[in-house]
Amino acid sequence: VKTKGKFGRHVRMLADIELVFDERTNPQDFAGLTNRTRLDPWRLESDALFVEFVDIGIDGLDLRMGRQQVIWGTADRFHPTSNLNALDVEDPLRFGESIANEMVTLRYSPDLWFGDEDEPWFEEFSLELVFVPIFKPAQLPNSAGLAFTDPAELERQADSKDLRELLAAQKLLEDTLTFGYSPSVELPDRNVENSMMGARMSWNLLGMDMSLSYFRGFDDFPRAEKVVALEQGTHVDSQIKLTYPRIEVLGVDMATSLDWLGGLGVWFEGAMVSHKDLYRVIDTGTILNKIVLETEHEAGHFFKMTAGMDYSPTPWLYLNVQYLHGFLDEFGTHNLDDYIVAGMDIKMARDTVVLRSFGIVNLQDNSIVAFPQLILMPWNNCELTMGAFLFFGEDDSKFGSAVAGASTAFMKAKVIF
Repeated sequence: VKTKGKFGRHVRMLADIELVFDERTNPQDFAGLTNRTRLDPWRLESDALFVEFVDIGIDGLDLRMGRQQVIWGTADRFHPTSNLNALDVEDPLRFGESIANEMVTLRYSPDLWFGDEDEPWFEEFSLELVFVPIFKPAQLPNSAGLAFTDPAELERQADSKDLRELLAAQKLLEDTLTFGYSPSVELPDRNVENSMMGARMSWNLLGMDMSLSYFRGFDDFPRAEKVVALEQGTHVDSQIKLTYPRIEVLGVDMATSLDWLGGLGVWFEGAMVSHKDLYRVIDTGTILNKIVLETEHEAGHFFKMTAGMDYSPTPWLYLNVQYLHGFLDEFGTHNLDDYIVAGMDIKMARDTVVLRSFGIVNLQDNSIVAFPQLILMPWNNCELTMGAFLFFGEDDSKFGSAVAGASTAFMKAKVIF
């Protein structure tokens, strides 16, 4: 349900609410079998619920307050400069949509331009300030928990000598002891110090959209900050505390269309992410009898980027190719892989049939995501889609591991009123 409202010349509102049914039941215990909300789970999601005040005091100065999404960047889907809203990666078919959050956004867009009135060489200048009082983490798929509970995944991701020693010792003791893993999450305290903010300046120069941005807040994917092995008789429970690192991001992006190449669209988006020393505590209990404070990431910065192009050589063919350095969930100088994201649309039968095929390739481990779709539009305002979201790769690869999730086949129907 999407509702818009306008009150006079200066006040607007927007409400955008979805009712979501999730058929992946998860009762977990007998009580769950008697609870309909666990067998047939549903929830309400709101992508927007805000009031906007237009031209407050001076023309071009707008204030928006409430639940909203502020997405920065010029790339297609993969935005390293856009960090104000956490990502929803629960459903892979949505390709990491943003989760709306309560924000205050102040935007100033003066009527400023230079050059000829018909063809200015500088225009569309704007300044944007955003305040986010409460941090909201990314929504993860069910499979993400395996990164902290599956021994094979823990061994694959172990990035320090002490973690590898602890996992090796547990393997040797599997005949006499049982092992479990209990991850818990600690969100940043809700106070002014932990509020997030961002600023962005954008403009169009000689037909190229450009912007500079700054963000201060938290990364929305968790990391293991503390691992404590506790013995309970013949059972050892490794308690893992997950936290969210504080970061600062300087961003730049640009995009344009090259008319002399038939309207070829090109874009670039880069983000320099800075952070302080990130430590990890490992308490092995009686298994190794040691407590270690190690530096997981030394204070510094790392660079994530997206560069791409799209082109329609004919009315019935659309091509899109992007290069990514650093995926959505990757963090740290030595943890960034390289990816190619590519796809195409082939339109047939007067645009009523579309063959769409997109994919992602990890250039380090050669794992692949394939996303083929058949889209039918037999009538106006009606769309039928059949497709699949498929993972290929070795068990220890990015898209082949159990953490990535299971391959999915799907059908969708959409009617627009």
